[in-house]
Amino acid sequence: MVRDGKPEGFFYLDHRTVDHKYNIITDVHITAGNVHDSVPYVDRLDHIVKKFKFEKSLEAVALDAGYFTSYICKKMQEKSIYAVIGRRAFTPAKGLIAKWRFKYDAEKNVYICP
Repeated sequence: MVRDGKPEGFFYLDHRTVDHKYNIITDVHITAGNVHDSVPYVDRLDHIVKKFKFEKSLEAVALDAGYFTSYICKKMQEKSIYAVIGRRAFTPAKGLIAKWRFKYDAEKNVYICP
């Protein structure tokens, strides 16, 4: 796994589900570090619904912007679940230089601005 500000290596991720009222963790699912948060979401939601017998009572879910995928939107629509998903900013603020344009100088351990 390689992420900005994180050490490189082999890691895992724990995907947690919490209830809306008290933030109690209701489910934890572990995956390899290279699995995006959105990948196990629908299966974990199905697990929670079955475990707590929410088949007839689950109306809505709240998710951060990382879960805004066409697959998740489609599945929520099929299940008649209202999804509140955080907004993702696709364009950087005017005047900022994209991160990928900086070059890393390993010898000096610095990034060079274009």
